[in-house]
Amino acid sequence: MLSATAPDRTVVIVGASVAGTRCAMGLRDAGFAGRVVLLEPDEGEPYDKPQLSKRLGDDHRLELLATESALRERAVDFRPGVVATGLDLAGRWVETSHGRVAFDDLVIATGCRPREVPYPLPVGAGYVRTRSDWVRLRDAVGRGGRLLVLGGGFLGLETAAAAAARGMTVTVVDVAPRILTRGIPASAAARIADEHVGGGVRFRLGTTDPVLEPRAGGGVRMGDLEGDWAVVSIGAVPNVEWLADSGLTIDDGVVCDDNLVAAHGVWAVGDVARWDNPRYGRLERHEHWTTAVRHGQHVARSIASGAPSPVSEVPYVWSDQFDWRIQTVGRAATDEVHFTSGADQHVVLSVEDGLVTGVTTINSQGRCLRARQLLQVVDPTLDAVVERLGLAAFAQTG
Repeated sequence: MLSATAPDRTVVIVGASVAGTRCAMGLRDAGFAGRVVLLEPDEGEPYDKPQLSKRLGDDHRLELLATESALRERAVDFRPGVVATGLDLAGRWVETSHGRVAFDDLVIATGCRPREVPYPLPVGAGYVRTRSDWVRLRDAVGRGGRLLVLGGGFLGLETAAAAAARGMTVTVVDVAPRILTRGIPASAAARIADEHVGGGVRFRLGTTDPVLEPRAGGGVRMGDLEGDWAVVSIGAVPNVEWLADSGLTIDDGVVCDDNLVAAHGVWAVGDVARWDNPRYGRLERHEHWTTAVRHGQHVARSIASGAPSPVSEVPYVWSDQFDWRIQTVGRAATDEVHFTSGADQHVVLSVEDGLVTGVTTINSQGRCLRARQLLQVVDPTLDAVVERLGLAAFAQTG
């Protein structure tokens, strides 16, 4: 491998969300002296996308991941409004909407986009993934009225909570029989649903083939439900189409080894990376902010040092809904034990063969931090987790 700190070496990072931006800044922090080029299809400075479903007040602004001046100070060549359209591994260049960009190392940080419904959305409905999506949603919430949310995952529920707190009448619709079916234990999901109902959110679950249509006189409708605006949040799809003829292995993301290496000098980070996670011994793809941060920083160090190393990751995700901080670490299992203290503090342990595989907490951040430490290496026993998290005094169900 060539010297990673050679001043004539170029690293191109495609995508300026959290993984790509942290990688660009991390390269300089790690002493990389070469050229860093950061490409981003969106216009403007890099911003933190988890806020898109939360900050819906008129006075809210999106927090930036880095200002253009900060990127210039780090000698990062930031190019907003540039779309990657192809990759030539042999020629070592990325084809873009603004021409070819040559690289020695390439970091793919293109993330995901919303999974679309199989029909055109009517006027008055949209997805939430970009700054412009957020502006339209924020304006709709500012006007008030009725909001329909298609999708009972984290993003949909965050949007529902933020809109309800601003006075909108909100209905969440999902084909599943309950909310948060991906990775959240049923008892924790039930508590979260109760909190939403208390905040004025209505649910229509187990709905067969919900279809958004225009409503006469403006707005949208879904069966017998009517709204002034609708948000669709039914999952995410990795942005990998531009890599179709690249020779990389594409399978629900960019397939990587345990070092996040997809090919010689080519790395993938964040939501788009499907890597061999040593913690579980299988290919995984985590759509989590903390994973994106860690991936970006890890690859920056690997490139700067010239010494790739494995990334072992335990899934961790958090969500703010109403006044609740919801956190989950590890993976859900069939069996669960629910501990509760007071009206709003909950800990749910996912258990498999007597071992705890995951921990979900509501308004118990300290316990979640300890749980993350416990689950880093091996799945601990139920008794050990109860003791280490101080759950003996909690009421127990399940």
